[in-house]
Amino acid sequence: MKKSVQKGLNKHESMALSNQPKFYYKNGDRQLLSDVVIVEQPLQIRLYWLKDNDVVKQQVFSITMRTPGDDEVLILGLLLSEGIINSNEQIESIAGEVEDNTGNLWEVKLREGHIPNISSLERYQVTYSSCGLCGTTSLKSLELKNPPILNDTKHWLLPMDVCQMPTLMKAEQKIFQRSGGCHAAALFDQQGELLSLYEDIGRHNAVDKLLGAKLQLDRAHLVPYCLVVSGRLSFEIVQKAVMSSIGVLIAVGAPSDLAIIAAKRFDLTLIGFASENTFNLYHGEWRLLPSEC
Repeated sequence: MKKSVQKGLNKHESMALSNQPKFYYKNGDRQLLSDVVIVEQPLQIRLYWLKDNDVVKQQVFSITMRTPGDDEVLILGLLLSEGIINSNEQIESIAGEVEDNTGNLWEVKLREGHIPNISSLERYQVTYSSCGLCGTTSLKSLELKNPPILNDTKHWLLPMDVCQMPTLMKAEQKIFQRSGGCHAAALFDQQGELLSLYEDIGRHNAVDKLLGAKLQLDRAHLVPYCLVVSGRLSFEIVQKAVMSSIGVLIAVGAPSDLAIIAAKRFDLTLIGFASENTFNLYHGEWRLLPSEC
């Protein structure tokens, strides 16, 4: 049965999907059908800033494989999580290169007076949808990015809300419902309401899109939020939550040991294997209300 790529999707969601032919085999017979698949394209980010004597410095900041659409917020989220910026006001402009007709080359100009942390730019970074920001997984590197202090409000999160969040997120994953080939990241408020959701072939990219959009909206840093992700919990995902001032990180998958160690170091509430009835809490129980899931 042929699926529709366009119906019920917005512009960015439509960019994320493509119709491709396939042979469908069943009981020894085959049919030529059309399948909806996730789009994957490279994104190159070039960074510009003013140095001494008004000298313009530039450098390729990153190349990442991503699902096209929402590129501006993806870039914002990536710059935030890597400590290049800590507010939207430090950006003068983000735009695709004029002479590029692929939509895969973007330029970021930092506002005059804001000089990025050069240590984050010393090498040519290549990131992939499966592994994220390779080479930065250490507690020391995160400490050097001067992460903000997380919200310390106690006893505000209902365990039953934690159980419901993955289900609420999955119900809104339009691209996944059509392709089965992408991750999601969602932001929930203190009452367990879904505020926003982004999807991408890379789980790190989905998180960056969400956090970039949060930065654009200038949501208060000290308001309790939950970040929910569809995959496993790695150190990089913890880093992104911490750098975006989010105190609760929830996943449907498993955490790594370094993710747990980082959560303890920065006092992040870390929850894995979240489902309709159960979840595992690895650190930060004091943010939860005393209730059974």
